[in-house]
Amino acid sequence: MADKSTEERIRYRREHAVDPEAFLRSIDAIRPSDGDEQLRFTAAFEADVRDHLETFRARGIDEAIVAEIFGVDEEQVTVPSRPYTAFRIRNTIRNWPSSDALVFDAATDASIREATYRWADVPPRQRYRILQSLRSFQDDCFFCSGTIEFSDGPVRSCCSDRQVLTVRCGDCGRRFLEFTADRSTVGPAVSSGE
Repeated sequence: MADKSTEERIRYRREHAVDPEAFLRSIDAIRPSDGDEQLRFTAAFEADVRDHLETFRARGIDEAIVAEIFGVDEEQVTVPSRPYTAFRIRNTIRNWPSSDALVFDAATDASIREATYRWADVPPRQRYRILQSLRSFQDDCFFCSGTIEFSDGPVRSCCSDRQVLTVRCGDCGRRFLEFTADRSTVGPAVSSGE
C-alpha cells in the first residue's frame, strides 16, 4: 500500500476494517469474563501470547518485527531519536509507554497471525489500535505475574508530565497503556475505529 493514493488507502481501510470483538471471537482469542461484561483472552490464546512473549523478550524487537506489525517493508521503519520507545513507520512516529508494551504487541500480533491469515488484511492502523487495547487483557502481568492496576495520577508520559490514566503492573511497574484524562474509553474495550 506504500504507493497508493490517499483515496485508495481510505477505500482499503473501509473495505478491510473489522469489528474487533467479532474478529477476535472468531479466532477464539477472547471470551467474556465469568459473570462480567468485560472480555479476556481465552486460555489457549493467552498461552500462545505468553510463549511468543518469552521469545521476543529473548530476541528483542527490531525494525523487521515492527514492519510486520504495520504491514510495511523493513526499509520503511526507522528508530527516531526519542527518549522513549518509538519507531517511525513511513512518515508517522508510533510510540509505546514502555519497551515491554511493544514486546506485548509483538507477541499478540504473532499469536493472531498464527490463528488467521485474515489479520494481514486488517488495515495497519486498526491492527495497531487492536493490539493497544489487548494489552489491558492481562489478568496478571505477563512479565512478572504481578497485579495489573488502573491508575489516574500524574505521570511522566512519553512526551510530558501530565495527568494520564495508566494500565500498569503494581509489582514491577511496567506500563502497558496510557490514556489522556479527556479520552472517553478506558479499560479493556477494543477499538473499532481507524
